[in-house]
Amino acid sequence: MSTESTSVQDRVTRREFLHYVWLSSIGAFVAGSGGATVAFSFPRFESGEFGGKFVVGKVEDFADGSVTQVREGKFFLVRQGDEFKALYQVCTHLGCLVRQQESDFSCPCHGSKFAEDGTLVASPAPRDLDQLAVEIVDGEVVVDTGKRTKGQSRSV
Repeated sequence: MSTESTSVQDRVTRREFLHYVWLSSIGAFVAGSGGATVAFSFPRFESGEFGGKFVVGKVEDFADGSVTQVREGKFFLVRQGDEFKALYQVCTHLGCLVRQQESDFSCPCHGSKFAEDGTLVASPAPRDLDQLAVEIVDGEVVVDTGKRTKGQSRSV
């Protein structure tokens, strides 16, 4: 004979058990969703990844008047004298990727043309190419693709 002293009132009923399971699963779902939302709200960009910083090369590696395409960063690095410009490769009309021609850039989708410095030459694009932040750090050219400046509006 067993000497258990549990009464019927101390036992958890099937209904109560399922109630606790449902509340626990809903709590776990809400906690997981909240954690994922917070993690997604704070993006982490690594160096060499779009949205982060790109170390393109040493200043002396780029000749005056040179145009260098950086595919991973979606930009063209243009050197004009001592000044560097990073032109965002996306057309300001509908977002196609512009291509480098002999002395300018052109959009293969709708025919917009941009000068070598990103200035709009032929429409339908409404403004110049956007520019990305460029800085020289310890003799190296660094482009921050997370800092974009919109091009000037023009009507051509």
